[in-house]
Amino acid sequence: MKRASIIAIVPVVVLLAVWTIPGSAAEDTPKGDAAAPAAKDVPPDIPEINDAFNMFRERDAEGALKLLKKVCKKHPEISPAHVILARFFARANGAVGMRNALEEGVKELPNDPEAYIFMADIAMRERRVTEARLLYEKCASLMPKFDVAKRKKNLEIQVLAGLATTSEAREDWVGAQQYIEAWLKLDSKSVDALRELAGCLLRQKNETGALEQLVKASKIDPEQHTDLLSPEGTVAQFYWKTGEQDKAKKWMFTALTAKPRDLKTRLLAAQWAWETGQLTDAEKQASNALQLDPQSLEGLILRGLIARYQKNYKAAEEYCQKAVLLKPNLFAPTNNLALALVEQDSEDKKQRALEYAETNAQKYQKTNQASEAYSTYGWVLYKLDRLDDAEKALRASISGGQFSLDTAYYLGRVLAKRGRDKDAIQFLESALKTPGPFAYREDAKRLLEELKK
Repeated sequence: MKRASIIAIVPVVVLLAVWTIPGSAAEDTPKGDAAAPAAKDVPPDIPEINDAFNMFRERDAEGALKLLKKVCKKHPEISPAHVILARFFARANGAVGMRNALEEGVKELPNDPEAYIFMADIAMRERRVTEARLLYEKCASLMPKFDVAKRKKNLEIQVLAGLATTSEAREDWVGAQQYIEAWLKLDSKSVDALRELAGCLLRQKNETGALEQLVKASKIDPEQHTDLLSPEGTVAQFYWKTGEQDKAKKWMFTALTAKPRDLKTRLLAAQWAWETGQLTDAEKQASNALQLDPQSLEGLILRGLIARYQKNYKAAEEYCQKAVLLKPNLFAPTNNLALALVEQDSEDKKQRALEYAETNAQKYQKTNQASEAYSTYGWVLYKLDRLDDAEKALRASISGGQFSLDTAYYLGRVLAKRGRDKDAIQFLESALKTPGPFAYREDAKRLLEELKK
């Protein structure tokens, strides 16, 4: 089962792939609660499965289910028909249909654990930990009598992984460790399990044991796990994300010493330095990463972002433009390029910034990037002195309730220019009280001081 590991966290603002989060959504995934759990998401390559999916796409869910039931009789090793149908609904972002299919699956096969696992995965994704725990425990109670040998081991692993997840959510690291160790008894070469175990050990201050598990994981089929950080880099990232920056610094140095020519390690060090406000070191590490691979998309995006924070907008434009040429349809490069262009004293560049920002606002309005896209669009409009449109875009950016520190500054700037000082002060004070990367922190301080005079 793929899920967000307790030692697999990356900063969301940069949108880099230094270490891909297991089970994370694609960049353009629609919002909503209907996303299917990643575990066993695609059934084996059986032609009738595709036929059933085509029937489902033609709005014949009943016909698809009948065909799936026939397929399942011929192939007992695959998921039950209602579970496969639930995945079809999930792909179509159909939350109600997905849940109904699972409920029917439980009614039809009450002793089959897979529909319960699916429900538990959904509950866990929606942070309903107690509900998820009860469902996983229900699955565990069904496993002893479950006799479909071709499915049993995989389902047992999913249940143990789910129980470990709920223990982690409750910060019961000892309990989580026990479930993961049971998982490893079933699959001793599971890279996911070894890395999860390392996370639990780190939470219990056992660095030696954690590093041992990470080294084991790194030796298992490395060609299939090229996205993983080095063992030392993983420990560094763990401490970075748990706020233990002295330990993070120590392990960053250890990771760089162990693998000075490893691109992922350099990018990790650059991201850490950027997020902790060490822009000079961030620039150095990102530049070193690009020396290792001048075509690294992540390196170019990060180097451009750092240059923008340094207010070196010409350099930011250069790096972002290279990233856009590598991946024209990716949000991060075009978004950062718009922000770099609009800050330069050139009407032509400001118009290019508007084109990028407007396109992104339209393209990403129903995705997880909507808030950031509207934020950039609002800032570009402000820089073009279109205050009404700027405020409208920025209001759209904050409508979901969560927004970046830069967005708060943008809106504060717009409101100040419109003479609404009290509202502007609120946004500026809120942003300045919040730690984390903030490109306009010093500008926000100066503006706040002016408004309070």
